[in-house]
Amino acid sequence: MALTSVRFKNEPALQRIEAGNDVLLRGMSGRHVHLLQMALVDLGFAMPISTQSQDYSPDGVYGAETESVVKAFQRRNPPLADDGKLGQATIREIDKQIGGFKHRVRVHFRSLALSDVPFERILSSAQAVYAQYGIEIFFASGESLGLTQEEENRFNVVGQNCTWQMDSGEFATLHSLGTPVPNNDVKLFFVNRFQENNVLGCGGHATGKPACAVTHDCSRWDPAHEIGHVMLTSSFSPVHSGSTRNLMFATSSNGATPLALTEKQLKQIRSSPVCRAV
Repeated sequence: MALTSVRFKNEPALQRIEAGNDVLLRGMSGRHVHLLQMALVDLGFAMPISTQSQDYSPDGVYGAETESVVKAFQRRNPPLADDGKLGQATIREIDKQIGGFKHRVRVHFRSLALSDVPFERILSSAQAVYAQYGIEIFFASGESLGLTQEEENRFNVVGQNCTWQMDSGEFATLHSLGTPVPNNDVKLFFVNRFQENNVLGCGGHATGKPACAVTHDCSRWDPAHEIGHVMLTSSFSPVHSGSTRNLMFATSSNGATPLALTEKQLKQIRSSPVCRAV
């Protein structure tokens, strides 16, 4: 009986536990521990020690606090043995309780340029990052924008620096292109390049009109990063994480493993008007 929750089903280390081929216990660490800890936090178990870092939180360390919280979960769900170890029966129960998506972000994709990374990979990468935390990135629509020659020349290089609020200028004009969408959905534009060197994405947009843009040579994770900026907004600090494992690290990643978010980032993201409960 494989794990079925959107958070756990694509994590091989947790699937091995479900299959009875491994056990998590005190002293272990890793991304799979981070996912377990976040699920327990979302099930109502406080983990103040494990969530202290602003860069990678929960910390992915199966320490005394995690062991204690697993015991508390086990005691709440008899007949689980309260031994503080994550074995087959306990992971199955957490998987069942954490379940499917709890939030959804509707994204409308608009293309002025073809991305170097295949679109299917960009979309699946964004979905994989947020699914780890019960958030569905929903493909709401896709549109290849048929621009006039004048418009193509104008937007070949977006001639405005990226800032948080852009109620006028080329970004505002860019974001107005294509079929209108609801103001609690997100528009994501693929463009050729920006006038700022080495900038591959921009999450700034006009007030009340959530949108972002990435260049054709963005990495597979950059669109998810810019969607994150839209939801975190300028009020969240730090704007960028100091950890290369975090989705909001300032520099692009080309790694295969889905990047992480912190408990504090997720709290802000889930409060965004574009991240709606389901």
